[in-house]
Amino acid sequence: MMDLSLLKSLMSGDEKLVGHFVSIFKIQVPSQVKALPGLCANEDWEELSITFHSLKSQFSYVGVNDLAEQLREMEERVDNGETGSIAFLISDFTHSFHQFWQMQFPDN
Repeated sequence: MMDLSLLKSLMSGDEKLVGHFVSIFKIQVPSQVKALPGLCANEDWEELSITFHSLKSQFSYVGVNDLAEQLREMEERVDNGETGSIAFLISDFTHSFHQFWQMQFPDN
């Protein structure tokens, strides 16, 4: 579940700004997650690292630290050239993401 306390702190408790960020999160994150397997299959390591970093930051802001940590680990591996297990890790992350998404946003 999301913990918006960091986001609220960063936005000085402005609920409207927090709501706007969550709306952007709901729009952007699914398409970014969906792109991960293709970026991996195409061995587009630079774009994959950028996408991992973006997602990691977004999940950190909404307090979903377990998914942020998975993304941090994948970003680090790609940046270090350790790409052998990335497809498996993406698959595992995607599964966890879908479980989170269904619990957090059951109507989407």
